[in-house]
Amino acid sequence: MSHQPGLARMASLIADPAREAMLVALAGGRALPAGELAAAAGVSAQSASRHLHKLVEGGLLQVWSQGRFRYYRIADERVAAAIEALCDLATRPPRQRKRPPAQLCFARCCYDHLAGELGVALADGLAARGLVRMAGQEARFTGKGRAWLAAQGIPREDIALCMDWTERRPHLAGPGGRAILAHLLDRKLLRGADKAEPRALALTPKGRAWFAKTLNRK
Repeated sequence: MSHQPGLARMASLIADPAREAMLVALAGGRALPAGELAAAAGVSAQSASRHLHKLVEGGLLQVWSQGRFRYYRIADERVAAAIEALCDLATRPPRQRKRPPAQLCFARCCYDHLAGELGVALADGLAARGLVRMAGQEARFTGKGRAWLAAQGIPREDIALCMDWTERRPHLAGPGGRAILAHLLDRKLLRGADKAEPRALALTPKGRAWFAKTLNRK
């Protein structure tokens, strides 16, 4: 009997609608308590507890305990990338599905990096300026890119690529992607767009100016 990597077990964890809703709710990188995840999934607290236990045991979620409170979050970037890739597959033709809300399509958190139209535009813009070199599924900052990071006050970190499920093209991920998004949020170049869509992000006036300059847009 050939060795099987456990895909069926992973698929069974994600296949339940309630667990799918919980994973999507956490895909923005936030840590949420069981009560909020129960509401997101539309299930009782008792049922949510069972689902969360399975997701933790399966290695898809981690628990962060703080006093008597327990918060759940995506285990790591590999899990977040897998969820993003599966969302991409789920929305492809021939089965036509309703396009996600415009705010999510424009800009959103993907675990802890920038995704959506704006995230892809940033990746393409940095590549066009010779600051990032993308080849296949890999990316790295060039010498010019490292100088740009220093000028921006962004820590020099390795980057990776993540396939964007709404744009069908890669955006920047990995520690470098995390550092860029943290910079954009800390400098108030991006802000939360809608309480109903916690992953959605919007540009501030300062942010529009920063992206126009960075992407050489007039």
